[in-house]
Formats: sequence, C-alpha cells, structure tokens
Amino acid sequence: MSKILITKAGQDVLAKELKKALDKALLEGPRTTEEIMISLVILLIGGQYSNRDLMDRITGRDGDGGFRRMEQVEVEDIAIETIRRLTDIVPPARRTSAMESAEGYQISELIGAIINADTYLPSLATNEVLAHVPRHTLMELVPSNLLRAKDAKRTKNEDLRAMIVDAKVDWHPTSFSTFTEDLS
Repeated sequence: MSKILITKAGQDVLAKELKKALDKALLEGPRTTEEIMISLVILLIGGQYSNRDLMDRITGRDGDGGFRRMEQVEVEDIAIETIRRLTDIVPPARRTSAMESAEGYQISELIGAIINADTYLPSLATNEVLAHVPRHTLMELVPSNLLRAKDAKRTKNEDLRAMIVDAKVDWHPTSFSTFTEDLS
C-alpha cells in the first residue's frame, strides 16, 4: 500500500477509528488464547531493544512467519521467556526511567493486526476524515458516474466530500498492519 496524504488532525481521526475497531475486536471478536497471550506479551516487551529477538519472532522479521504461523507451544515458550526476562530485581539506587522507542508506539497496531481488528473498522469515507485529505484523493474516491471530467475542476472540495459520503463509498485508507508506515 502506498503512503496516503492526510493532515495531522486527520491522522488523529484515523487513530481514534482504529482504536474503536481494536476495542470492538477485543470485546466482540473471536479471539484465541494464543492471540491474547501474544498481545499481552507485546504490551509488555514492545519497543524494548533488549527484547527485539522475541518481537522478531512475533512479527516474522526472523523469517519464520510470525504470529500467524505460531503454534500454542511456541506462544507459551515466548510468554515464559518474556516473564523470565522481565522479572528483574533492580536496587533502588539503580532505578532510572528510560525513553520509549519508536517501536513502542506501534504496539497497539501490532495487537490490532493479531486480533484482526481491521474487520471491525468501518468505512472511513466520512466528513470528519475526508476533511483532512487532499483534493486529488477526493477526486479518486468520487464514483465515476457522479462527476463528469469537465465539471471536476469547478467542483468544491465540500461538494466532493458530500458526493463521497452520499454514495456510501467503502474506503479504508489504512489498516492496523500499515497505519504508522503509511502516514510517516
């Protein structure tokens, strides 16, 4: 998927919609114990450099297919290894805070990909989202039978948005697995 052009305010709107879909998938979707365990592991270790090898196993960057190909034994092994690594006794004199890495911000997106939260994401062809996309994207989204080429240049963005919303265009410009990559 290519990068989409959208304002920062539009990215906020998309993030809210992704969060709603993630919550709905967690509450209503079919989840396996493995998906829940892997999601909890990601919450615990995501973005930590010292646990990159475990994250590589989960995401498939190790070349072994990632969470979609894991069996229960592998998930349990990763959970046990995570617990082992995260249980550390730090003396009070050594306790310091650390900055969160860039990968730490993508934890929710990875969990959304694991539990298929995209299936709960509604069409984002709404006035709220479309207000933040450039004109050329609006032009691509307007159904061809609604706008003649000679009228396109004179049509206001507001009218283009109204055409798209009225036509109930099913538009999903991003997904949990590509949100940060698409908008960076």
